[in-house]
Amino acid sequence: MHDGQLREGDVLARRYILKQPVGAGGMSVVWRAWDSTLERTVAVKVLDGPIGTDVGQRDRIRREARAAARIEHPNAIGVYDYGETVTTHGRIAAYVVMQLLDGTSLAGRLAEGPLPWTDAIAVAATVADVLHAAHRRGVVHRDVTPENVMLTTDGVKLLDFGIAADVGQRDTLTFGTPPYVAPERLVGAPASGSTDVYALGVLLFEMLTGHPPLRAATWEELERAVAADHRPALNVHGLPPAVAAVCLRCLNTDPTERPTAAEVAATLESSSQRHGRRWVPVLAVSLAALVLVGLTYVWRNRDDGQTASPTPTVSIFVSILPPVTVQPPPAATRTATQAAPQGRPSSGAPAASPSPNPTPAPSRLTPQQAGQAVLDVVDRRSAAGELRSDVVDDIRNQVNNIMINPVGAAPRIDRLRNQLVDRRREGSITTAAAYQELDAAVGVLAASLT
Repeated sequence: MHDGQLREGDVLARRYILKQPVGAGGMSVVWRAWDSTLERTVAVKVLDGPIGTDVGQRDRIRREARAAARIEHPNAIGVYDYGETVTTHGRIAAYVVMQLLDGTSLAGRLAEGPLPWTDAIAVAATVADVLHAAHRRGVVHRDVTPENVMLTTDGVKLLDFGIAADVGQRDTLTFGTPPYVAPERLVGAPASGSTDVYALGVLLFEMLTGHPPLRAATWEELERAVAADHRPALNVHGLPPAVAAVCLRCLNTDPTERPTAAEVAATLESSSQRHGRRWVPVLAVSLAALVLVGLTYVWRNRDDGQTASPTPTVSIFVSILPPVTVQPPPAATRTATQAAPQGRPSSGAPAASPSPNPTPAPSRLTPQQAGQAVLDVVDRRSAAGELRSDVVDDIRNQVNNIMINPVGAAPRIDRLRNQLVDRRREGSITTAAAYQELDAAVGVLAASLT
């Protein structure tokens, strides 16, 4: 492990308990870890081993943390903390604490072949929007590649700001992955948003065709390809002309002729909406043996007014499935939490809608069913951008812990509901409707435990 000295069970800063390594790069190891202070699972990227004592490398990982933290966007990986500590083995370890993502990289998905163009433009639109947010903050990512785009249960996420730079920054060396590096960077041009837009164009082209426009594995091959001034063709059946045009504009060798990230996002989002498709995040798994089973309980009424037993409808999603079109559920198939009244219910159970002939309410959910209903609300509100990513992780961790060990959970539920109030007050839950639905769902979970 890169001559690393950290081991499972080691604790950083008397807070982060390392569980197992989940990835490694040339200079760092990423660990799944438990934040014992906030009681949540996180990812901890650590400079471990001899390079951990290198001041320059510690400055680099600190800059990465600061760059990512400056970008306030739900589809940029969340950064929670940075620190330097002396390990139990007497070595300095610089670390950055980040959101732990469940999913697969876009590179893994592209190994299966090109994406349907409707899905490709939806993914690219999200990445363009994150880049727009970064550029507004003066941050240039400089490493937009399929490896750094994740398809997760929370949607598309842009990762790894390890070589990010401030707008206008110059470097003596060229960093990045050759096929995605803008031509002007080969001659030492300063960092600018247009270099990210070029990489975005390469990303979109590859999602549409299955390969980048310039196939260059080394800097020398890239220089030769750029010198040849090869203009790629983009012929994808059914692709809207506006999408093809903006993709090729992104690939222009003249950075002044490229659109901004905001323009790209607007064009792609418009095309995505016009064709009635939106990206639905799919739980991706590394071994293809794991699946996410979503259970939606449909309550059916008999003719005699009696409530039938809940009938489970099971949907299984795996990483190789394409996104699906979202259709609003009919009123008769709403879950208990969707039917819950706005605000906290006094009894913790959903109230029946008034009608001349009211139907008896369905029998109470089990803790597992109620917990899953809370997670469904979290997923939906997160996809709508109404929950900050760290809030999503925190709620999920707490609800999962309650589902695993429901004994004596009442104080934990009270704490969760109080935290929802705080999160709404600070703006981490951005709409009153999201807060009210979450609180009602947690109330149903509380009632299921009594």
